Amino acid sequence: MLAVIIPTLNAQDCLPPLLAELDDMRVVISDGGSKDDTLDMAIGAGAVIARGVCGRGAQMARGAELSGAVDEVTAYLFIHADCRLLSGWKSVAETALKSPETAWFFEYDPEAKGRGVTWLRFIVWLRGWAWRLPYGDQALLIPRDMYEALGGYDREKPLFEDVDIVDRIKSAYGRKALRKLPIALKTDISGHLREGVWTRGWRNYRLLKAYRRGESAKELVKRY
Repeated sequence: MLAVIIPTLNAQDCLPPLLAELDDMRVVISDGGSKDDTLDMAIGAGAVIARGVCGRGAQMARGAELSGAVDEVTAYLFIHADCRLLSGWKSVAETALKSPETAWFFEYDPEAKGRGVTWLRFIVWLRGWAWRLPYGDQALLIPRDMYEALGGYDREKPLFEDVDIVDRIKSAYGRKALRKLPIALKTDISGHLREGVWTRGWRNYRLLKAYRRGESAKELVKRY
């Protein structure tokens, strides 16, 4: 059984389309303190709720912990609330999970057009191809035993929790253990468009460089 973990914080505007794609799945909403109708929507869709401190690492780990309480769960899909799954994704995921000790990410497909978006799409492709470094907005599909062997998401990382677990996958299993699924994931990039694709991209690059230099994710999230 596949469990889907979605970290949320005031996600009422973007969550419904994703929940609609998961109507027959075991879904865990790991909420960081929403004040809007996020939880009511999730409960109405039949999701299980895990509430606690805000922070992507903590929310991902909490969601997996609750999902793992069901013995039948054999794999996890960690996905952001502002992403949208395409028709056919379930069969693609089922096929992918037949490969042992392999984690998967989706092809990046931002829901926007323009020169800056084309550049963003290329950078994400390059990051995945050259460095095998997908971010959380490409989701993570991973067998449960592999996830647990890695120790799961780091609860102490409110930022770059995605980079951290990808680094550990490559360190423990090698680069080839992280592969791209042959299907895209629609991603809302309205935040990029409001701030400016180039501006946000440059800021994120500088934050990643600072993280690689050893700066604390707890400090970096203040500049995110």
